[in-house]
Amino acid sequence: MAMSMALALRPAYAAGSIYVDPASTSAVLNNDYVIQIKVTADDLYGWEFQLDYNKDVLDLTSTSIVTGTLNTPTNTFQSVTDEATGHLWWAVSTLYNGNNTNGVDAVDAPIFEIHFHTIATGHSDLDLSGTILSDSNANNLNATPTNGDLDVDTIDLTVTSITILDLGCSIYANDLDKDGGNYYYPVEVVVDNTGTLDAGAFHVKLEVYYDTVPGLETQTEIAVAGLTHGTTTTVNFTATFRPLNTNTYHLTATVDSQSEVVEADETNNSLDKTGIILTIIGDINGDHTINILDAVIMSKAWDAFPTDPWWNIKADINHSGNVSITDAARLGAHWGESW
Repeated sequence: MAMSMALALRPAYAAGSIYVDPASTSAVLNNDYVIQIKVTADDLYGWEFQLDYNKDVLDLTSTSIVTGTLNTPTNTFQSVTDEATGHLWWAVSTLYNGNNTNGVDAVDAPIFEIHFHTIATGHSDLDLSGTILSDSNANNLNATPTNGDLDVDTIDLTVTSITILDLGCSIYANDLDKDGGNYYYPVEVVVDNTGTLDAGAFHVKLEVYYDTVPGLETQTEIAVAGLTHGTTTTVNFTATFRPLNTNTYHLTATVDSQSEVVEADETNNSLDKTGIILTIIGDINGDHTINILDAVIMSKAWDAFPTDPWWNIKADINHSGNVSITDAARLGAHWGESW
């Protein structure tokens, strides 16, 4: 996975400096992260440092001495790597012989490299201690240490709900609107970003399946511009859910369906809404047969509008907002049908 970083500007360091580079940054959970210990020193002949990190946030994967800063050959006098406590202690000196000055004038030169893997969200200080830079005459250059720190963040997109906006009406197979066109039941999909990083653009997909003979009937994807961490967005699918038969249906919503966003956890990117019961047009009472019982319900809601106390949305078969002769005609067209 790609790693996301936000680097702080590093100040210029004077001679006799040892510091963590980058000094301050952020990384994405479950990614690799590299730091270097760097120095600026005149006549550098040897170095020593200790470093502490948060073992609960960072897993140490490898360390290495960066060659080229000290004259070679060199010798390692101390090499402690304690992953149980999150502690390193290293000391290295050149072995170059001679009567003249044999150190190196180092400017922003790396001496040590540390590879981590981010294992949890949170903060880790990268604290230097016991730092010594020595010149070729064994003089302590009084190195000024500068610590670093790291914040591990994550994007976690989650589908938290799927809602069919049927408003309480029956869901009919092959449903039609008041003008005889295809009628779609609107679906709302709620997506959360429970991570600590903002998510960029991503897609949300809604799939419609029938269950008796399992199969995909239709699907639609909608683009979302992005989602700030800790916030929720609702994606509205208005022309996806129109079941074509009287099987039981289920819907599947998938966030980041085109894998545009790097996430630490993608196991919660999909959600199913199962057991959606359908019926045939005109089956007002839901007993899967169109007969006088349905007609009586319609008669009791005759000429009703949503504001009337006798309004019954199930009797408004053509979704016109009024129970009228057009609803009766549609009920009559399916009289006696059952499944």
